[in-house]
Amino acid sequence: MLKKRIQRFILILVIIFLVAFPKGGFKISNIPLTWGYMLILLSVPFGFINLLNQNKYVHFPRPRRNILLLCLPFVIYSSIILAFGTFTNLGFLFSYILSLLLMPFLFMFFFGGYIDMPNFNKLFTKYFIFSLRFVTIFGLILFLQKLFLGSSLEIPYLTVNIDDLGMLDEKYNMRGDIMKYTSTYNNGNIFGVCMLILAPIYFSNEKNVLFKIIFIISLALTLSRTVWFGMVFLGIMFIIKNIKNTKGVIILTVSVISIVVFLPMLLSLIGVDVGFLFDKNLGGRVNQLNVFSDISLFGDGHYDGIAEIVYTSILQHFGAIGLILFLVYIFSPLIVLYVKGRKKQDTYHWGLILYPVICLSDGAMLFIPTMAFFWFLASYTFRKTENDLAIN
Repeated sequence: MLKKRIQRFILILVIIFLVAFPKGGFKISNIPLTWGYMLILLSVPFGFINLLNQNKYVHFPRPRRNILLLCLPFVIYSSIILAFGTFTNLGFLFSYILSLLLMPFLFMFFFGGYIDMPNFNKLFTKYFIFSLRFVTIFGLILFLQKLFLGSSLEIPYLTVNIDDLGMLDEKYNMRGDIMKYTSTYNNGNIFGVCMLILAPIYFSNEKNVLFKIIFIISLALTLSRTVWFGMVFLGIMFIIKNIKNTKGVIILTVSVISIVVFLPMLLSLIGVDVGFLFDKNLGGRVNQLNVFSDISLFGDGHYDGIAEIVYTSILQHFGAIGLILFLVYIFSPLIVLYVKGRKKQDTYHWGLILYPVICLSDGAMLFIPTMAFFWFLASYTFRKTENDLAIN
């Protein structure tokens, strides 16, 4: 009984600190140490013990094994390239190892048992909804405070990393005189990308229409073209799924009216016209396409992080072979889902479809907590739902 209470308490902390306070923590040698990620790593021994105490085939089912097998070639290949190459930023290297190399194994193997526990779904949903509500409300307060008072509320060690205190304006958050909607994620693009990954879970479980509206407003106020595109893409998926019923017609009608009415207002707010949506410079990213003029098999041998357009960075640093293996890596959950012909009644896996599309513009791949959310969602998609029980 005590063990279950400890596991439950740790799980609640992980959810709250990862979703509600993802940037809270401190830095060592330019490497951010956040409470959420530290709790994830501290949970690994408990996850391993949980596996030892249970039948490993129950907690490491075939779909998750197949996903890891598809990830493994890129993990091994990129590790070899990094081992024999050079790098300029230790923080980016550490983030790559944690985000791209370790996260799939953490959520598919070590934490799969937790996700499959009978009571996990109800426990997760309760605190996940609470955390998302907090994030959107806090973000709205922060946005309005900055807009009207010119200041931003920062709580060191909790809503911001102590070493980033007072630096919100410097994190590419300004659109002219207007700051993007950042909430506790400290960056509008990171917030938007993470919320888009989680949006299908949130909308499926959030019962309060007002909070759903605030969530949509929060995405719009990121003032990010990537996030706006993601919203449209996600909306199209919802409409296609529901177009034959009244719900689909209502969503389509409201979406069209909202775009016609509010998009000009948003563009006016940041002092731009419709040309902002079709920037030929791709928001300063056009130079990242130069990699296609000199494609190599193994990359340039020098790693300096993953830029906004994820696929061009992978091609540059790991070559054509690396890009092919990476595509298998990032699409592995969908490959397993659809090759096996598994029918999903929920729409949670839509985040797994949406994120690779977003990576064409700004994947925020190395930034906390993007890949933690992606690989959690991948593992959660294959959860065992038939054993869910109410938590007393």
